[in-house]
Amino acid sequence: MTMTDEIKERIRRNRERALEIQKKRKEGRAVAAAVAAAAASEEKTKVQGDGSGGGGSLNGHSGERDAKRRKKECKEEEEVKKVARTDLNKRGKSEEEEEEEEEGVVLEDFEISASPFVTKKEAMQAYCLPEGTLAVCSYAEKENPRHKGWTPMKLYNRAEIRRRARKRFGGMEGLIAERTRREQKRFERDLEATKDIFKS
Repeated sequence: MTMTDEIKERIRRNRERALEIQKKRKEGRAVAAAVAAAAASEEKTKVQGDGSGGGGSLNGHSGERDAKRRKKECKEEEEVKKVARTDLNKRGKSEEEEEEEEEGVVLEDFEISASPFVTKKEAMQAYCLPEGTLAVCSYAEKENPRHKGWTPMKLYNRAEIRRRARKRFGGMEGLIAERTRREQKRFERDLEATKDIFKS
């Protein structure tokens, strides 16, 4: 089978687009690493400056620790948002344009008070997107909250994930129908696997 010039051209364009996406991701990771390093050094200088050496009650220290932890979590969230904003700007859309696009979008019940970011697992389950689609989506990396030694979490922009899922399945109704079909298939598979569990 010989490839036509049209197919070769499409392959070439796809390869260029993939390389461009990889380059943007590397830039995004570099920016995120630089922000995290700056935040870590700032935190280190604050801790060194706050070391008063005075005694105090045990509860006072745990309260300070909790306050520092909350402050650090807020700072990390701001860094993730900042990285996401720079990624939007690199794609040629301002944050205002992105918000304008989102104003006319009808949200599902679970999306109304949800975070603007979505984990990989949620993107695959709630939005029925395969890993290949997620590979071309923009994301911000955040330290894994369960264990610091694990690989960083990838947080995807919920608006982009929603847009891609609805485009893939033909709107919100198509996405809901696909999600329902997958849940039914999972239920039937589980039912088949456990049907003989109580028979002796």
